[in-house]
Amino acid sequence: MENVDTKPETKEIQFKRFKSPFVIKSLTEDENSVIQKDATRKTKDKQTRQIVSQLDQSKYADLMIVASVVSPDLNSEQIQKSWNCMADPVGVLKKMLRAGEYIELMQQVQELSGFDLEDVEDLKDEVKN
Repeated sequence: MENVDTKPETKEIQFKRFKSPFVIKSLTEDENSVIQKDATRKTKDKQTRQIVSQLDQSKYADLMIVASVVSPDLNSEQIQKSWNCMADPVGVLKKMLRAGEYIELMQQVQELSGFDLEDVEDLKDEVKN
């Protein structure tokens, strides 16, 4: 099979409270794997003494959103200063958006990256096992 266009898809999401739209991009599986690994912690089961991997769902969602947001630049020192969240792009986004806006952004990121809600549930189960 020939190579296909690998340029990520982008989408603008306009929230009423902001003058400029948020721009998000689709994530590749490589990017998703890195995010998943960063959101997974390993602990030792006290009874079986085996190492158990556990996905932190909240951290996974946060990292996925931040990796997808192209604009505004959440890593910008100016934006981080204005929201009083230095070196914390997740914190900046959580301060900027209301709860419903954050959920809307997450749903748009999942859709643009090829997930649907059933896929996300399957992914949770896969990581647990």
